[in-house]
Amino acid sequence: MLENFKKREKPHSCSTLEEVSLTTLGGHMTFTLKDALDIEVMGLAKLLAGKTAIDQRPVESISVIEIPVENFVRKNELVLTTAIGCNHDKKIFKKFVQDVMESDAAALAIATGRHVLEIPKEVIDFAEEHQFPLIEIPWEVRFADITHEVLSKLNQWKRSTLERSEELQKKLLNLFLQGASLSDAAQAIREEVGLPVLIMDKDGLIKGKSHDAGSLAEQAQGHLLQEVRNERDSSWFKQLDASAIRLSIQTANRTHGYLLLSFGSGTTIDAFYAGGEEYVLEHAVTAAALWFQRENAIQETELRLRDDFVWSLAKGEMDSWDTVLSRAKSLDMNVNCPYVCILGQPENLETLYQKKSPAHGSYDQWHQQTVRSMEEQFTKAAQSLNRLIMATFHQNRYILYLEVPMEQVNETVKQFLDRIDTRVQVTCPDLIMSWGIGENHAGVRTFSESYNDARVALEIGTRQKGPGQRSTYANTGIYRALLSLSSNPEIQELTLSTIGALIDYDQQRGLDLAHTLIAYIRNQGNVSQTSRALSLHRQSLLYRLRKIESLTGRSLEDPEDLFLLDLSMKLWMNGMMLNREAPEPLIPSD
Repeated sequence: MLENFKKREKPHSCSTLEEVSLTTLGGHMTFTLKDALDIEVMGLAKLLAGKTAIDQRPVESISVIEIPVENFVRKNELVLTTAIGCNHDKKIFKKFVQDVMESDAAALAIATGRHVLEIPKEVIDFAEEHQFPLIEIPWEVRFADITHEVLSKLNQWKRSTLERSEELQKKLLNLFLQGASLSDAAQAIREEVGLPVLIMDKDGLIKGKSHDAGSLAEQAQGHLLQEVRNERDSSWFKQLDASAIRLSIQTANRTHGYLLLSFGSGTTIDAFYAGGEEYVLEHAVTAAALWFQRENAIQETELRLRDDFVWSLAKGEMDSWDTVLSRAKSLDMNVNCPYVCILGQPENLETLYQKKSPAHGSYDQWHQQTVRSMEEQFTKAAQSLNRLIMATFHQNRYILYLEVPMEQVNETVKQFLDRIDTRVQVTCPDLIMSWGIGENHAGVRTFSESYNDARVALEIGTRQKGPGQRSTYANTGIYRALLSLSSNPEIQELTLSTIGALIDYDQQRGLDLAHTLIAYIRNQGNVSQTSRALSLHRQSLLYRLRKIESLTGRSLEDPEDLFLLDLSMKLWMNGMMLNREAPEPLIPSD
């Protein structure tokens, strides 16, 4: 075998870039086995099997190998061999050819004249049966010459592909600077790769397409893309009786949309990529991202203006109603219909982020994307009810103004939040949202009043029921009354004298008698139910109850004492500080 690599005096040619002659495959250029066989140094080679496949077999590399094959052969590789290990054994020879073929090699070229005088007919028949190209090379043709020429052609082909990629990117950049549409960009890509092109945003909305992409557009919008698999950093899927490639258009870990190409029956995905289109498309999607970034910049500016406007409505900071109407008109928003304010508070965003992989970027980036994604869900939920919505995110809360019919405020809000919950379960299943609804002042031109009601409902509801609940202004009535009472000095003194010792004991001993009392009252004095609710042994609960009576000087059997204890605990749970001034009330002073 070493003799095959020795330097000989026979000269060989070295082709220049201008001499490259590639095969056209599916509208683009690729280096195939036929091109390799047309090289001058392969002039004495004989194709023994697989003649019908040579112009469809791409060649991406070349190597020299002997038995065993194992995993040393790459896909689409032209393999050279002396078959020295076959030892004239037809079975071993056939197995060798089979192993190379099953490695998805482009072809196997065998040097005859020294170790193999003649390739067995059984081996040739086997290769022909499987349409696997089998080539015979005279011993005097050096492997080094073949390798040099093939690699030279491949390098020239790669340089040509890179130039195509750069030219397409320049063309797309010029189109972008000239203000052309994404359809113009899709047509430019189509002219380069020779296949229908479709550009969609991440929600499936078509943003641009080549002139012959109508069928692809119908299929994409009709949700006929079924089988998905990942390969070469692209998403692949089957589409009816044809196939397609979908590449993500991304910047900074953010997916803006997708570029889709449709294949007909005459082109395979493998052949398409073997033509170097992978590099061309990488440049194409990079340039296509510019259109999405420009659109996103415009949208972000508009969103900021809308956010500021909605927050101004909530705070009641507009100089006059004429100012409100003017700003609303400039933002294409309708403020002349009845709205109800809904506040949504995400409770566990930081926890959710910590569960995500590092690929999601910084917390600020992820937080911003999550906030915008949720606002999109709010808009879609409102649209499904044929209702207008205005939304912003401020102070870690969503401020939503939902258009409502005045005779069905609560029903409309319930339908809206039910749809939100359904959507959130799909897009962010572990997100916990607390809601406050300002239905008391739903109506026209009552933005600030409804916001204040929703704020009270959210804050009281979260304090009393915990996170993840819905609270209306109406069902916080008792707690608003308690807040008013808590500011009365006499009520404060009565509460302090009733449960002050109990609270102090808890703070010093950590026995949690206060919540034991709350659970006992909620279970209407039923010891068995209370012990189950607190996961306490019955005797432990009875000890705590006796301790509560001892500290408060009140009997749990006396209805009047129990009422006073219940009232005092509600005041304490509602935020009254027993050893200092009462907290500021949640109810607006006006």
